[in-house]
This record gives sequence, C-alpha cells and structure tokens, in this order.
Amino acid sequence: MKMMRFLIFLIFCTNTPLWGAQIVGRVIDAESEIPIANARVRILNTDFVTQTDGDGRFVFFDLMPGAYTLVMTHVAYDEVRRTVQVAETAEVFIALSLRTLPLDEFSVIADPIGASDIHRNPAYATVITRESFEGRETTLPDVLAEATGVHVKRLGGLGTFSTLSLRGSSADQVEVYLDGILLNTAFGGGVDLSNLPLAHVGQIEVYRGAGAGGNGLGGTVHVRTRQTQGRWFHGIRGSWGAFDTRLLSGVFAGGFGQSEFLVVADYAHSDNDFGFLDDNGTEYNDSDDVWSRRQNNDHRSFNLLGKWRRAFGEDRILSVHESAYWKYQGMPGISNNQSQNAHLDVFQMMTEVAYEDRVFLRGINTRQSLYVTHVKERFRDLDGEIGIGRQDNDYLTRTYGWLSRLQTILFSRCDIAAVIGLHRETYLPTAHLRSLSNLFDSQRWVFVARTGLDISLPGEMGIWSFGVEQRRIYSSFTGANPFNFSPLAPDSANARSLTSLRSGVRFDLASHLMFKANAGRVFRVPSFYELFGDRGGVVGNVNLRPEYGLTWDAGLRYADGTTTLEGAFFDHRYEDLIQFVHTSQATSRPVNIGKARVYGFEMTAQRRFGSRADLSGNYTYQKATDKSNIPHLTGNILPNRPPHALFVRATMRLGRCTAFYDYAFEDGNFLDQANRRPLLSRHVHNAGVKVDTGLRFHIGLEVKNLTGAQIADTWGYPLPGRAVFVRVNAD
Repeated sequence: MKMMRFLIFLIFCTNTPLWGAQIVGRVIDAESEIPIANARVRILNTDFVTQTDGDGRFVFFDLMPGAYTLVMTHVAYDEVRRTVQVAETAEVFIALSLRTLPLDEFSVIADPIGASDIHRNPAYATVITRESFEGRETTLPDVLAEATGVHVKRLGGLGTFSTLSLRGSSADQVEVYLDGILLNTAFGGGVDLSNLPLAHVGQIEVYRGAGAGGNGLGGTVHVRTRQTQGRWFHGIRGSWGAFDTRLLSGVFAGGFGQSEFLVVADYAHSDNDFGFLDDNGTEYNDSDDVWSRRQNNDHRSFNLLGKWRRAFGEDRILSVHESAYWKYQGMPGISNNQSQNAHLDVFQMMTEVAYEDRVFLRGINTRQSLYVTHVKERFRDLDGEIGIGRQDNDYLTRTYGWLSRLQTILFSRCDIAAVIGLHRETYLPTAHLRSLSNLFDSQRWVFVARTGLDISLPGEMGIWSFGVEQRRIYSSFTGANPFNFSPLAPDSANARSLTSLRSGVRFDLASHLMFKANAGRVFRVPSFYELFGDRGGVVGNVNLRPEYGLTWDAGLRYADGTTTLEGAFFDHRYEDLIQFVHTSQATSRPVNIGKARVYGFEMTAQRRFGSRADLSGNYTYQKATDKSNIPHLTGNILPNRPPHALFVRATMRLGRCTAFYDYAFEDGNFLDQANRRPLLSRHVHNAGVKVDTGLRFHIGLEVKNLTGAQIADTWGYPLPGRAVFVRVNAD
C-alpha cells in the first residue's frame, strides 16, 4: 500500500507544473501584416516545439522564469530568432520576411546555401566547408575521399588523374558541377578532379543517390568556388615537403561601392618520385620484386580564379566569373614499364556572365547566365612508350551554353524551381604524326528542361520533394569512317530524348530526429567514343540505349548541435550497362548487355566536445555485384568497389595549437571484372599539428601515410608512401 501511495504521489508530481511562466506570441507577415499559419516555433536547446494556428498565434506553458531564445521557421520565410525574458507571462510579436533565395548559389534545382538547410532536404548529402580543410596539406580528391560513400581512384601522386564513384557507380555515372556548370564531357571517362585546385574551393556538396537534382546514376557533386567579399582581405600560403613538393597560393579580395571582387592564384610543383615495390611485371612471383622510384611522374600547375560582382540596389546583381588552369604532367606508365619522356599538357578555362533579378514579376527570382568552357590537352609520346606507336595528339573540347533559372513560392507551402538550358559541345582531335586522328570530330547539342518542387507537409511534419527532367540530345560526327564497308558501321548522327524522375520525403519525428527516403530513375547518355568508335579497333554503335538506374535509399538522421548521427540503407540497380564485345579478331563494338546491383549501408557520426575536441567518422558497407548475362562475369564483384570503407578523424585544440589524426581503411577488392587481380586492403594513417603564432600567421607540420604502407590504386598504379610537409599561412 505504501508503494502504491508513493507511485500515485510520484505520478501526480511529475504531471504538476512546478512553474507557471508562459510565452504567448503571434507571427505575421512583415509586409502585409497578415497572420502566418503553420509556422514552426521552438525554444532553442529544449524539447519545446509548437506551430502557429490559423490566426498566427502560439503559446508555451509551464516554463521556469528566465531567458529563452525562440526560433521561428517557415518554408516561405527567412528564419528569425528572438530572445525573450520571461517572469510570468511574456507576449511577443514576430514579423517574418519572405525568403529571398540567391540563385547564384543554386546549381541544379534549388540547392540551399547552408549546410543545415542542405541536411534538412530529403537527399542524403555530405557538406564539406572550406573551414574543414583550410590550412591542411591536401587536394580535392583527398578531401572527397574522406566523405561518406565516396571512392576515389587515382594514378598516384600530386596532380595525377583522379576520378570518383558514389555508392559503387562508375566515374561516368557521377555528375560533377562547378558553380552550377556541368563538367562531364561528351567524350566520357568521368571528370578529372586533379584539374580542380582546392585553393579555389569554398564549399563541396556530395549528394548520394537520386535524391538531388541532376542526372547522375550514382549521385551528384557540386563544387562551389570561393565567394566575393565586401571587406578587404589578402593572404598567402606556402608549403614544402616530400618529393620536392612545393605549393604557393595567394588571395586578394575587397569591395568598393556596390562592387565586390576576388582573385585567387595557386602554383603547385612536385617531382612525385616516391619509392614503391616494383613486382618486375610478375605479380605472382615475389622473388624478383625490387625497390624502385617513380620516374617521369613530375607535375607543375598554375591556376587563377577571378570574380567580380556588382549590385544594382538590393535585388539585382551582375556577376562575372573566370577561372583558368595550366598543367604539365609526366606520364610514368605502370610498375616496371615506366616511361621516360611521355607527358600531358592541359589548359582549361571557364567564363560565366550572370544576371540575377530577385524581384522579377514579384515573388519570382530569376537568374540568366551565359558560359564558355575550353579544355585543350596535348599528349606527346614520341618514343612510343605508352600505348601503341608514337603519338603527338591534341584534344580540344569547347562548350557554349545558356542557363535560365526561376524560383518562386506558392501558397506559403510550395517551393518551385525550374531550369531551362541549352549547350553545344564540340570535340576536335588532331594527330600531328598522322594524316588522320584515330578519333572523330564530334559535336553534341543538349536541351535541358528541369522542374522541382518542395512541399511543406501539414503540421510542419516535414517536406515532400519531387523533380522531373527532360533532356533532348543530338550527337554527330564528321569525317570518313573506315568501317563503312561493314553492316555494323555506325550512322553519323544519333538523337535521344530522356526523362528522369526523382522523389523524396523527410518526416520530422522529434525536434532533432528525422526520417528521410528517396527514389529515382536516372540515365547516362552514351559517350562519343561509344556511339561513333574510332578509326582503329572500335566500331561505334549509334543504336546504344542509355544506361539507366533505379535507385532508392531510406534512413534516419539525428542532430542536436553537438552530436550528429546518420544511417541509411541504399539499393541501386543498373540496367543496359554498356560493355565492349569482340566482333572479330581485330575489332570490338559497344553493346547494352551489362547489369549490376549495388546495395549496402552507410553511417556518419560526429561529436563535438566543447571547443576543445571533435571526433567524426563514416563507414560504408556495399556489395557491388555484376548481374550481366556474361557467363564469366555474372556474380563477380565489380572492380574498384571495396566492400568496407571506414574513415575516422580526431581533432584536439590546446591553446594556440591544433592537432589532428586521420585513419582510413579500405577493404580488399579487385582491379578487373574477372576478379583475377586482387587489390589488398589498405590502412592509411595521417597526422598533423598547426600553431597560431599570434602574429597573423600560422605554421604547420603534417605527415601523410605515417606507417609508409605500400598501396596501389587504379590499374595497379602505386601510391606515395610516407610524406612530410611543412607549411606557413599568413593573413
């Protein structure tokens, strides 16, 4: 009986308010003063959350007297925070302003600006801000390799060819955008990440799966360059380290009147002559392995970024963006068959002029842009050390494009965005040692119409997102075709219309917990090489169907400001994958016979321990299986898709010193489709320390691959062992 009385007393006490303070408020539109219904109101750092009624009113009961910060959010309005001092009853009136969404930050549909906004989208994304890699001795491929679900393949050393895959996709199946402009070329092969200098980058967004806009089967990557600044600023950074690696970059930014500008210059050099264990061409015979140094692997590059922005009032902006990149790269070859003189020169340039009007037709934001990209590569192998025969070839790719983006909000609950674009891409190969290049002069016209909408669910339960994209693609080539005598010879033109769909939902289960799920159907258009072949041993096939994928994912995300946990299951099924089959002893032809399935689980965690320490990491399990009807391939593991991948980082701050430690693990996998050439597991440890001298400059020391692990990557190319770097940053 005493226990029963105690339980009744306890229940009574826990349901009886100990304090009687309350907050009563009303939320209205700042311009029209009309009450705003269904606005979400929460008290910061507590579990108190509610929403406004039809008259814009809300109330919080049973509060302890003190100071509280209210956070008001609505899909159609800017977030507002208000600190309120409560004794007994506090009355507040909050006016919200309609959201003005800067379209120059949008890339595909209506990608939000801040990391917190991006994570509230249904899509699973990783946001990498400049603060996370500023002051580190790293490159864009290295930074991306640390993200969840990302696998980077590279040829070894600073500035070497690097591509990425997402969730087991190929490099061709990932779309990469630079400030909203697609970098994937019609010739195919994926985007070379080494041609994007990290000194130019302000933020990176990695969208996994079909939850975001774009047409990447595996996902989409958005690289955003640094923004102009109204304040005057200048800085310089230099470093030196192993393999005579020298890096120097500088930034100068400022503003005058309504104009702002930014200039970033970057220089990099490395001999890349690291040591590696040479198997002497006999990978199954250890007795003849020797220690060698990488030869003809040197790299030099110079990069320049310029931006100018002029505001006309508060709502109209004119901007110009120019970037240029030069690279000289030795081509070393594989293992014991190292070249001495083959090299590749690259020059690429991108120019964009954009005009943004945030009050176009009242309530509609619009952005118009014209852009040009120019990429020229020259490959010289006068001694015939790489490939077949002597080569001295130029490859020129130019793109001229126009993009129009519109965005508006309807009924305070529906965010609608539309993109219309047209671009023409030309590919012009030139052979200096032959009368004709092996490859054809080709061109492609692409018309894109894309629309997407985000609808706020009733009761501020979350968001439903939907997008559809239509692409009309016309490809053609010119020049004599050596296979005209064959019935398999390709036509000189190909036209396709493709429709991609995606849908996603986010449910807010609690103040810090959300459920997210996405599904989509996306395509990859055949490349010039697959459609038209060459004048050598590849016969093109203009009847190729686009590769397509059916993808979905679902999971939970928890974030409370100090702790972040995210876990998701994904399943990607690819059909009509393009593979090359032999049609005779000397020729091959691409056909749609490939199938694959990649499914798995990915998890991300982060914990902040005040201002002193951070601990973060991610883990991905994936099973990438060949499902094609080719007897010797079906059931095999897709090459370069490690089943397990783990990355962990710990950061500690003590006074003016900041120290970090990284650990990266990739499980063993295979280099080839037949699963005959295994790639061993890798364990890589990195560590470094940075010291703020208090004199407007920082010094740092970083050691990569602490244990000197001998590892290889794409096609068996060796990667560097232990490397030490010293750097100085001055602002």
